[in-house]
Amino acid sequence: MDEASDQTTRQLVLRSKEGDLAAFDKLVRRCQSYAYSIAVRLLCDQDEAEDVVQQSFIRVWKHLGRYDQRKKFTTWLYKIVTNRCLDRLKAARRRSELFSPMDPNDDPETIADERSLDQIQTNEEMIRVVKALTDRLPPKQKLVFVLRDLEDLPVDEVSEITGLSAGSVKTNLHYARRAIRNLLEREYNIKSIEP
Repeated sequence: MDEASDQTTRQLVLRSKEGDLAAFDKLVRRCQSYAYSIAVRLLCDQDEAEDVVQQSFIRVWKHLGRYDQRKKFTTWLYKIVTNRCLDRLKAARRRSELFSPMDPNDDPETIADERSLDQIQTNEEMIRVVKALTDRLPPKQKLVFVLRDLEDLPVDEVSEITGLSAGSVKTNLHYARRAIRNLLEREYNIKSIEP
């Protein structure tokens, strides 16, 4: 967002804090697509992402008084969205571990995508493949990779959203990128690509 856009967002936040529902509606409309983009990339499920975004904006409304206006509103919102997503991912992982028998031959890390390199024709298709592979990263690496590489947020903002130090963000990003590269090499025979 540019400076004018940030100023408009700040004004909408101020009016929303005063109980102006119309201003809050405008704020939601203004930021909803960004929040949804992060949620759908983290959860890889549109319905789950919509639920998380809705819950996040309810949380924003309830806790707007706690928002520190010295910081970017979108950073605060992204932190709420990512925390909700991580909660969902952890719950889904616990459910799958509890309720599905694990066949040692079905290790998701070793099952290749059915598409071959020949079928990956365009940059858009490559981006879709990389996004799909992010779902196989551990939650912290996935979060950092999505925020930094897919959403193109600066390291300091990723740090603020995740609560991780800048060093930890960089370390998790390094491991995430390496894992994506390894998956691309192993499953698509793609070498020397920077995801």
